[in-house]
Amino acid sequence: MTHITFQAQEYQADGSFQSITYEFKGNESEGWQILREHQPFLQLGAGYTPVKSLYCGVCSTDLARQFLPYPLPQVIGHEVVGLKDEHPVVVEINASHLARAEHPEDCPFCRGGMNSQCPDRITLGINQLPGGFAPWFLAPVNAIFQKPKEISDLAASFTEPFAAALQGVEATSPKNGDSVAVLGPRRLGMLIIAALQGFRKQQDLDFEITGIVRHQQLEATCLELGADQVINLTGSPFSLHLSLSPV
Repeated sequence: MTHITFQAQEYQADGSFQSITYEFKGNESEGWQILREHQPFLQLGAGYTPVKSLYCGVCSTDLARQFLPYPLPQVIGHEVVGLKDEHPVVVEINASHLARAEHPEDCPFCRGGMNSQCPDRITLGINQLPGGFAPWFLAPVNAIFQKPKEISDLAASFTEPFAAALQGVEATSPKNGDSVAVLGPRRLGMLIIAALQGFRKQQDLDFEITGIVRHQQLEATCLELGADQVINLTGSPFSLHLSLSPV
């Protein structure tokens, strides 16, 4: 049996943080007991393994955690880079049946390629499962991916939000001749521009990418990440009108 004890900054229901003692007791094949201040807190089944935290990005979800419909307190953080068997890794955050290697064939979501929407999942740093703002976290065994050497550990902390950007691009794939506008690109929006540029290059497509901003300092980043043009609405002599057509 593995027994890991550590201190973690835990997010409280009022938005504050407290330093709390956590313990992970168990193993990959039999499951885990998570203790908080030496008292039972969460029981997990088989299919999880401990990973040491290296880096964890701060998401808007983390900043708004107290307003989400999931139990608190919790150790948050899901844009995480960890160390497993001395190798830097990134983690898919949804602990579905497929991710836990727990009879995914019995779940229509996991079986049908929608395991991230599995109704029985819990989510790293968001729903129940303690997250990456701690020295250790428990990751589903099939959700761990070794980081390529050409990507720095720090840059790898963008893996989770960039995956969300890629999923959005693939779900509504642009076609030749399309014009795609990204409104108000900041953190996720900039990653969507990069995902659009990568998709365009990978698929050898010809469509236009426009970043629409209100701050001059964002213009260069939009162009650097792949936008063909940038429209800055601050002081603009025209109004932006959007026409929505039914799909």
